[in-house]
Amino acid sequence: MTENERVTQTMLSRKPREYSAQVAIISLLLVLWITLLSWKEGPEFSSRLAAIPEKVFQEKEYWRLWTAMAVHADLPHFALNALFFGFFSYLIYGYFGFWVYPVWSFLLAGLTNYLSLLTYPPRTHLVGSSGLVYLMAGFWLAMYVLVERRHKVNRRLLHAVGVALIVFLPTSLQEGISYRTHAIGFGLGTFLAVACFLWRKERIRSEEIIEKEPDTDELLSI
Repeated sequence: MTENERVTQTMLSRKPREYSAQVAIISLLLVLWITLLSWKEGPEFSSRLAAIPEKVFQEKEYWRLWTAMAVHADLPHFALNALFFGFFSYLIYGYFGFWVYPVWSFLLAGLTNYLSLLTYPPRTHLVGSSGLVYLMAGFWLAMYVLVERRHKVNRRLLHAVGVALIVFLPTSLQEGISYRTHAIGFGLGTFLAVACFLWRKERIRSEEIIEKEPDTDELLSI
């Protein structure tokens, strides 16, 4: 792309793919169903789904790394996660497809919980989809910086960092919230975005529309 050319459209300029809303709704309903079931059945049921260090590392119950995402401590915990989970499910499936969401997103969310558990003492119960939400946020913001060339790179970085700080950085620390899981998820999401971009770079760039800007001499002669 030359100096007098600019990108006027990118892949993010189009509408999300068909059935994006349905995928997001089904994802939310599945998490809601398991969350409501855990509240109804009580702590014993939640403990069977939670990610617990000794259960995962010693008893090899690796499935807990994923079932824990669908269990939430209370309504505010679920509501906040559900808001962002539905939003990013819609966008990431809509623009990047099935392999990014749900496949790689959930696989790396399990890895997020695994890495987080390594830092916690025995008997810790890790529950909630915050790790997945932060992973999806990291992916989306990094992809925005890499893909959205309608804006200059410094402006894209400013937007992404601003959203990350305002929306996802906590203003105060609360007991019982795994901030390290958030950080690990965000980092893995950023890694996934870079890997996805490098893998699909040619295809992503092929969806750009580039227009030539009139030079100064042409403008003065009109």
